[in-house]
Amino acid sequence: MTRPALRAASISVLTLLLLGGGWPTQAAEHPTDLRRFLERREECDHWRGEAGYDKARQADIDRGVCRTCTGTDAELARLRKKYRANPGVMDLLDELEDRIEGPDKATATRSCRRIQAQKRPQNDRPFSSPGPAATGRSP
Repeated sequence: MTRPALRAASISVLTLLLLGGGWPTQAAEHPTDLRRFLERREECDHWRGEAGYDKARQADIDRGVCRTCTGTDAELARLRKKYRANPGVMDLLDELEDRIEGPDKATATRSCRRIQAQKRPQNDRPFSSPGPAATGRSP
């Protein structure tokens, strides 16, 4: 298992517990901003662990990374500062990598803007989206 995939699996377990899939009181004990961040970061780590086996799939991954990962380094730092006196929250946040966006944020931001501005071709559906034949709907 690759490091991003292992990290994503760890975050998935933490998020499951945090959102009530584990201990009954867990979800109610954590603030909304923390839960939302962990959900977003879990999705980000998922995209980071995906394989771009062709050009279209890599473009899908790039869009997913840009959509879910941008700004998470700063948000993690903000949450660590905000909840530094809460050991339970800090345990969750300490499971995450501090820097996933890279050292050159300006270049990453420009790259994501370019990727997000590109239109997806009409026949290029997201990987997880079934085609019209699978859903019974017309395009």
